[in-house]
Amino acid sequence: MFAKIFKTRVEEFSIGFGPALFKIPGKETTFRFNIVPLGGYVRLAGEEVLEEGYEDTDPALFYNKKPFQKFLIAFAGPLFSFLLGYFLFVGIAGAYGFPEVMVERVGRDSIALQAGLEPGDIIKKANGDYVFNPSILELEIASGKPLELTVIRNGEEVNVTLNPELTNERAIFTLQGIEDTEFLTLKNKEIVSLNGEEDLYIVMSRLESGDPIEIQLEDGTIIEGKLSQYSYFPPTYETGIVYATFSNVIAEGGLPHGNSGSNAFQPGDKIIEINGVDINNGSDLQNVIYRTQLNTGELMFAVSGKEIINEYKPFKDNTLEVLVERNGQTIIINLSKEEFLDFIVQPGVLEAPYENWHPKGVEALTVPIQWANNLISLTFRSFGQLFTGRMSADQIAGPVGAAAIIGQAAMVGFDAILNLTALITISLGVFNLIPIPGLDGGRIVFSIYEMITRKRVSPKVEAIVNTIGFLFLIFLMIFVTYNDIMRFF
Repeated sequence: MFAKIFKTRVEEFSIGFGPALFKIPGKETTFRFNIVPLGGYVRLAGEEVLEEGYEDTDPALFYNKKPFQKFLIAFAGPLFSFLLGYFLFVGIAGAYGFPEVMVERVGRDSIALQAGLEPGDIIKKANGDYVFNPSILELEIASGKPLELTVIRNGEEVNVTLNPELTNERAIFTLQGIEDTEFLTLKNKEIVSLNGEEDLYIVMSRLESGDPIEIQLEDGTIIEGKLSQYSYFPPTYETGIVYATFSNVIAEGGLPHGNSGSNAFQPGDKIIEINGVDINNGSDLQNVIYRTQLNTGELMFAVSGKEIINEYKPFKDNTLEVLVERNGQTIIINLSKEEFLDFIVQPGVLEAPYENWHPKGVEALTVPIQWANNLISLTFRSFGQLFTGRMSADQIAGPVGAAAIIGQAAMVGFDAILNLTALITISLGVFNLIPIPGLDGGRIVFSIYEMITRKRVSPKVEAIVNTIGFLFLIFLMIFVTYNDIMRFF
């Protein structure tokens, strides 16, 4: 649109990437539909190097345009990605609404408990802004600044002040080769030494999977085994809120085809007990899932400072006895661990523990725009963390990963696909603004340079720099695609 406004010749308007499925020749522009239906591009005359059939003074060429025109043409791509994201979220708000951020439980002696938060509370606002997702709220909590929360409790608004507290160092251990795990009681006990040393985190920084471990507890108990997995978490600001993300009720339309668990469960079944363990909410179910994933002789526990705050021990038998409430009756379902895990981890199997919130009136427009703004800000911060090393490149998904994620979203429902589409669109807009040669952000930098210096960048220099940037992008795509294949397949 902006190229046409400034009378720049558009050679191709392409939907998708890769080889063309078919082309539609226009008066001036060829319209391509390519084999990979993710994203697209516009190829402008004179965008890279001088093309055949043009004079280098031709005013229709991109590099002969005024700097502000180049800026607007380059900026239009990311801009319309953001506008499409806004449009999609407005539609999602009207058709499906937004998920609630619900407190499932609060930690023992936690800041949330002291502030008066209760299970079932719905966190509507933080410092006056709507809260759409626990991860957004956790980013605010991680800053360490006080939060004024607006909470819905029994239909009424309640104001709660949270003052996040810096946690101890934390870690999650998984050990193997442990004898008589069913007789061990670790929770709320302190670790005196690990392999004969007091600072367990320093010791663990030197160990690898398979190394022997000896842990002595304050009551004299000694645990001997081998390290299977270890995750370390540095001190961060937390409040002790555990959010409700899924329930213990089987969703309507949530039964995957070809899964043995689908034959045992029915939509609306409420899981109330597994191998004698009461299941009251999603957190209880998650704890059982952790235990089910452990093999005989394995032991998993979480440590804060030196105190063991959670423990997970494997079930003795390979068969699980699952009690469900169905139409007012208690039904017993027997499944192997593998059958249960294959079933329960499928996307969309479990109902959400809340109803979606539908903004009304003016908020039907302002609230989704605020949600989109939050995602844009979060995406910018994520890319910033990627380039500063605070986020691993393994966390990026490319076309292969996107296809796998979209497949999972399709199992949840069309609303999940729309949400994912909006997120991908916004992410593409942010990615295109990164000042890397070959991206719109690189062209924006060149145009800003020309506006400030009033000097034109040499087309040959710009072409060389953009070629280098393009080669970097090809390398990045290969790297990301390899990671996608290793992660999803």
